[in-house]
Amino acid sequence: MKHLNILVVDDKKVIGDFFNLTMGYYGHHITVVHDLPQTIEAVKTKEFDIAFMDMMMPDRDGVEILKEVKAINPGLAVVMMSGYSLDEKRKQASLLGAVNCLKKPFEVDDIRRVVKEAINQEI
Repeated sequence: MKHLNILVVDDKKVIGDFFNLTMGYYGHHITVVHDLPQTIEAVKTKEFDIAFMDMMMPDRDGVEILKEVKAINPGLAVVMMSGYSLDEKRKQASLLGAVNCLKKPFEVDDIRRVVKEAINQEI
């Protein structure tokens, strides 16, 4: 099993903690950021296998952040996350290259499934 570099973009600390506890347990390296400047810095300075990004961020719409991330790294597999029913936003994210969207709350098996689908890597 390959150990992945996973970027988590969410303003809620509990989401980052969840990824660190669950995916970190499997040996994956997790980078958690909470706003647009941290996201841009992380994507410019580190190589990630996959990113999980919240749709609703306080400083910028998640779809706008996705646009900026894809401009820097077009090949990055991005999974959007949302606790809301945002069909229009999901459609926009998909058109911009998001590979999937997870509905909060989700479980470890949901993360593992979307990673396998997105980058054909079992985690």
